[in-house]
Amino acid sequence: MLYPYKMTPVFKDYIWGGHNLKRLGKPALKGRVAESWELSAIPGSETKIANGVLKNRSIVDVIKKYGRKKILGDKFTTASMNKGFPLLLKFIDANDRLSIQVHPDNEYAKEIENSLGKTEMWYVIDAKSRATVIHGFAETCKNPVKIRDSILKGKHDGLYREIQVKKGDVVFVPAGTVHALNEGLVVAEIQQNSDLTYRLYDYGRTDSQGNKRPLHINKALDVLSFDNSRALYKGITIHWDNGIESKYLAINEYFCVKEIKSKGGFIELNSKGMFSVFMFLDGEAKIKYSGGKIKVYAMETVFIPAYMGKYMVYGSFLALHIYVPDSALKVYDSLREKGISHEEIIKNAAGAETLKFPLEVVI
Repeated sequence: MLYPYKMTPVFKDYIWGGHNLKRLGKPALKGRVAESWELSAIPGSETKIANGVLKNRSIVDVIKKYGRKKILGDKFTTASMNKGFPLLLKFIDANDRLSIQVHPDNEYAKEIENSLGKTEMWYVIDAKSRATVIHGFAETCKNPVKIRDSILKGKHDGLYREIQVKKGDVVFVPAGTVHALNEGLVVAEIQQNSDLTYRLYDYGRTDSQGNKRPLHINKALDVLSFDNSRALYKGITIHWDNGIESKYLAINEYFCVKEIKSKGGFIELNSKGMFSVFMFLDGEAKIKYSGGKIKVYAMETVFIPAYMGKYMVYGSFLALHIYVPDSALKVYDSLREKGISHEEIIKNAAGAETLKFPLEVVI
């Protein structure tokens, strides 16, 4: 059955969470929530469908029943992609600061953990005044040997780079980048389908039983990149008709992300053999498809199966449109055909600088 699947999230109560997701409109929340896993195939945390004839079926079960091609798309039936799930999507309430941490890349994760690595992106939904994130090392900390020595001795003060962020900002976190959300932030997190996190420092906090959360110093040091990468990206705005403004926020091999703002307009799309996901951040929308229509509210997430066909999204809303492209270079080429320069794409789209371009493009 191919129709827009509204997802039932899985809530996670970590010690740094709060009540901000409910304040922003997340329905059916009780108590403290740190993370709302909106789309997940992680064992034990599989998200379920909330509407239609497949209600209460997990996305994993639906893929098994109807096949990877119909649900995920052609790309995910090839030999190299014919297993697993590509994305993990979350809303995160950093009511308090998160641990300082790092994620491994695919090569290390496969060898050591039998897992995917984790590259991720944050979209800032809400932020207190002068909120910051940790991303890389402080400019005064350039010596890898001294950095390693400080970490091993538990001396973290002044070691990390803090970057001020505000509502609407995009932060890209490649695997290997030391990072953390500090307090006062609510973000949408788009990432590879991995729950691997190596903690370097957790501020000595304890849980309700007085236990400290484990650190993973040796593994973290194995995968750390000591070279800072750029953190903030402003995206590439493409103005569409029909009251819609679309902005490319990220273009890389793991995911592409668009921000879509609608002031009572509509956008017509076609799944064309590739799944996508909408994370609605504000307002209300309706999704009309061949079998009917559904209504969606702020802080809800909708999965569009690969072979659902044509559909329309309309209303007054702000949403992230997320998909895994058949080829990120084709997305790049489509922007070049619109007259956007190579330099502008590299500068403004998160992850675009990691694409492997033909030599003639680089020149």
